Amino acid sequence: MEKYQKSFTPLNRILRLVWVFSGIGFAILSGCAPMELEKAFKGDLPPGKANKVIGTYCQSCHIHKGFDPLLHVGNVRSLYKRRVFRKSRECRTCHYLEKNWMHNQHKRKTRMPDDANRGKFKKFEKKEIDRLRKK
Repeated sequence: MEKYQKSFTPLNRILRLVWVFSGIGFAILSGCAPMELEKAFKGDLPPGKANKVIGTYCQSCHIHKGFDPLLHVGNVRSLYKRRVFRKSRECRTCHYLEKNWMHNQHKRKTRMPDDANRGKFKKFEKKEIDRLRKK
């Protein structure tokens, strides 16, 4: 009986609580980044902040490390003929995420100019126009 009681000294309890709360804190903080990223792609953040979050996310990939988001938006808009894409100032208009719910992972996707010019994304365009009118 004494051995059992000795293992639960006040110091051990404090250390266990520190580990438990550290784990909980880490879980909460690690969940914030994807939520902010999802908000940016949904249009729930102001355009400037959304572009910054999306640009940072894209630059985390080794292929896009030297990528300049501001130059990219200016250069790519001319490739699109559809009004929503041509007038856009937000990264999320051309880029979106597909979420794999099973593994809680994101896949980066692009609404390519050829597909957009053929009208493949009319449903998205209508939703964007409606969203912009509400502002």
